[in-house]
Amino acid sequence: MAKFKFSLQALLKHVEEMERRERDVLLRLSYSYQVAFRHRETLERKRRETATQLCRRQAENIRAGELDCYRLYLRRLADEIEESEKKLRKLDSEIRRQKAAVMEIMKRRKVISALRAKREKEFYNALEKKEQKEVEEWVAARYAALRQSMQQQIP
Repeated sequence: MAKFKFSLQALLKHVEEMERRERDVLLRLSYSYQVAFRHRETLERKRRETATQLCRRQAENIRAGELDCYRLYLRRLADEIEESEKKLRKLDSEIRRQKAAVMEIMKRRKVISALRAKREKEFYNALEKKEQKEVEEWVAARYAALRQSMQQQIP
């Protein structure tokens, strides 16, 4: 029995490999986003805790030097939060671009896979027709031989 060979198999393998690499990049970007998001949440929590602590300390008549330290720390936290949000926006943009790239390569792979499936189906249908034709020819030959032998037996 003949074996199906897809002429674009190398291209299909290449596209599948590209899709895998693009998905890996997307996965790494998503992980980086999650890490950056958790970092920003930690900074936000520290800012809230420090602000609460400052309010408590102000009620206790805090010294001016200590008050300045709290304010500087809160300013630094605010700057870090702002930087973290910039990083999150940048990562979000990169993730969107990468998702679009993954979707595009998936479309290509699906088109080539569908073409492969169509050609494979056509190949096996043609093979089945060929086998059916051979069987019909074999049956016709057997019938003709049987008929001829029967006619020779009748005098």
